[in-house]
Amino acid sequence: MPYALIPDGYSLKKVTKLQKEAVNAKRRHDDVVALLNNPNTPLVVGGVVAAFFGVKLAESIIADLEARLGALSDDVKRGIEETVEAANPLNISLPTLGAPAPVAPTLKDLVDYIKRELP
Repeated sequence: MPYALIPDGYSLKKVTKLQKEAVNAKRRHDDVVALLNNPNTPLVVGGVVAAFFGVKLAESIIADLEARLGALSDDVKRGIEETVEAANPLNISLPTLGAPAPVAPTLKDLVDYIKRELP
């Protein structure tokens, strides 16, 4: 019989296989809730998405220019990639001028809002 760390007082107990699966499911649920409550989650997800689309944008610009003008040198390609990377919103930092930075809503706030607004 396996052992599991049960959250009530954090005691180690012998549990059945079904009980162990229930404890693990609860832990996964708690991890997802913690991830949704984290105000940095949208920033991290947005950063990954922005980086992906930035690379795709640079590739499509280069492909379009090569289709119209012919082969481009490596310097021109590198310049286009650097320009797109520099325009990436993740590299832009806005000054707060001493005022507190605005706090973005978390994904949990969004889910709660949708639950309230939809019947």
